[in-house]
Parts: sequence; structure tokens; C-alpha cells
Amino acid sequence: MDELSKPKKAKINSRWLRSPRIKAYVMARHGSECSFPGCGIQLYHGDQFFFGQIASIVSAVKHGPRYSPNSAAVSDTPDNYILLCPNHHAIIDRKPDIYTAEWLREARAEHLNKMLRALSIAGQPSVVMDERETISLAEAVKVWVDNKTNAAEEFWQVLFQKCPAVLGQLFPRSMFQLGSKCYVGGKSLNNKSGNLVDFVYSSPLTSNAVLMEIKTPVTKLLGRLYRGNAYSISDELSGSCVQVLNYKEQFLKEYHNLSANSTDQAFSAFNPKCVIVIGNISTEIVNPTQMKSFELFRSSVSGVEIVTYDELFEKVQSILEILGAES
Repeated sequence: MDELSKPKKAKINSRWLRSPRIKAYVMARHGSECSFPGCGIQLYHGDQFFFGQIASIVSAVKHGPRYSPNSAAVSDTPDNYILLCPNHHAIIDRKPDIYTAEWLREARAEHLNKMLRALSIAGQPSVVMDERETISLAEAVKVWVDNKTNAAEEFWQVLFQKCPAVLGQLFPRSMFQLGSKCYVGGKSLNNKSGNLVDFVYSSPLTSNAVLMEIKTPVTKLLGRLYRGNAYSISDELSGSCVQVLNYKEQFLKEYHNLSANSTDQAFSAFNPKCVIVIGNISTEIVNPTQMKSFELFRSSVSGVEIVTYDELFEKVQSILEILGAES
């Protein structure tokens, strides 16, 4: 298992150790700036002294803020950390009933989205995606080639917004993008929470919807070796399958309300297809046992199609080569 996604079990004074790689990654990903909404303080004093603090969204220990029974599984992964100034770190931990795990994840997502416009992620070269609303398939392929290790979901969501035709290659029939970050139901009686799927596509002939969940090329596909002859599936991949199926369930339950309140193109819900774009086979899977484990899993998941980034862009590249040969 990759060091960035492997929980660290050693403790010092009841606080879990974080690997140096994760510390550096979180600092770079957040732009060394406090992520608390409205703060934005730079966490370097001069060129050397760094006074920022890496806060856990869910605690790894029972007495910690925002602890849950599933905390240990994600306690030392990059997505469980948010970079804050000391004042706001203290505030969120004193009032976990106000600053919940969901609240912190939303705050971090907003901050990282802002950072995408200003700096690279974890030392990667800056990405040039200009202010045009759309880019071509050829330009999208170039972005992929230059940014295969980009670990920000928001970056890839922006790319697919600018070039919907990339995801359109996954469908045997022509589809069009209805929207991104679409509400598919699940709000409570007090109008809180709710489920947002990354993308919704629809068939122009049947109007049937497709729900798409977008991860990153560096999201792990597999876990550790199990009993010498198989690999477990990563928490990220199995969790994504459950997540998108939950979106589908809510979508079907609330379809009539959603369609009645939609001002966009009409859509239908005839057993909507679910698709997850995640990981990179060419960089993670290095032996036949890993490949067998991954293929057995994704072929057995009912109702969810799992596609990796390298598979997706290889298909796009093939389309471009065919078009080039015909021109």
C-alpha cells in the first residue's frame, strides 16, 4: 500500500504520527495558507518559520474531536487533513458540534478549488487551462499527459467541465452533459446535507441519466496483499462504489421532484447507469495478481462501471488518431 494512504499506527502521547510525505503533501496542496473560510493567512513568517498546523477532520482516537468508529480507516490519509492557522485549529477542535467533519470537508474543498487557480499541487508544474469555457479533445489529452500525478479532484472536474466529450467517450450512444455537482436528493427535514454527484450525463434519445463520480489518477485501486494470492480493494474504490449507488438510490426516490424543479433539459431515470473514473492501471498495477484482483472486483460490481484514467484517455487518443487518419 502506498505510504500516502497507509494508516500509521504508532502513537506518541495519544496523537497519531503523520508521515513526513503526508505533511509535505498537505502543506503544498493547501498552498501554505489557512483553509478556514475568510482567513487565508499565510502560514510562513519570513522564508523559514512555518506556524501552520495540520488538523484532522476525523480523529483517530476516541477522545478526539469528530471521532467515529470508521475513523481509523482514514485517519492518516491526505483527505483527512486540513491546513489551518493555530487559532482556527483550536476553534474547530473546541466546537466539533459546529465544525463537523462534513463542514470541514466542504471548507477544504472550497479552499483547494481556489488554490488550483494559483499554484501547483504537491510540487507539480502549474497547469495551463485558460478561461475558455471549452477545450478540444486534443488539448484535454495534453492536459492528461502533463498532469498524471495531480491529486486534486477539483482539477479533473474542471477539465471534464471544459471538455465534456472526454467522458462522452465512455458511452456507446451519444450523450450530453446535463451539469456538474448536481443535487440528487437526500436533504433532511431542516434542509441540510444532501447528495451532490460529480456529473450527470443524459441520452439525447431516451433522456436516461448517467451518474458519474470522479476521483483522481492517483487514487488507489488496490489495498494490501491478502493471503499471498489476492489483493484487497482500496477503501477509496469500494467507498466510491457505495457512494455512487447511494446517489442512484436517492435520485430514483426523488426523481419526480428533481425533474419537476429542473429548468434545464428534460431527463429520465430508467435504472440510471453509474460510472466511476478513478486511478491509473499503468502506474499502480505491476503484476498479474494485482490485475486479476482488480478485474475480478470491477466485473463483479453490479450497476457500477469502473474506468481508470489511463483507459479513458487511451480511448480518447484512439479516437483522435482515427479522425486524423480520416482527414
